[in-house]
Amino acid sequence: MTENKFLAWDKKITEGVMVVKDRKGWGIVYEDGRSEEYGWIPMFDAPIHEYEFCEKTTDVTYKGSHHEKELETGELVNVRKTVTIEILKEKND
Repeated sequence: MTENKFLAWDKKITEGVMVVKDRKGWGIVYEDGRSEEYGWIPMFDAPIHEYEFCEKTTDVTYKGSHHEKELETGELVNVRKTVTIEILKEKND
């Protein structure tokens, strides 16, 4: 029988807003150092934006961006992302 015991842990919580559509978040799909392409990506990978800077979905891009129409199809939602790191010690019986 194997029983796990925690040696240590660390937790990081990030709160803010995210643009979401069909359970996907808006973020960088492709990046090569010279260019970036944005689109709908897994929510876990999408950036979380600060509440005070995002009142509508298009606030995550610049005014006049060719992404504005697509961003308007999404919804701005409040989110909390919690990442926990646990260091385990195994005890074998």
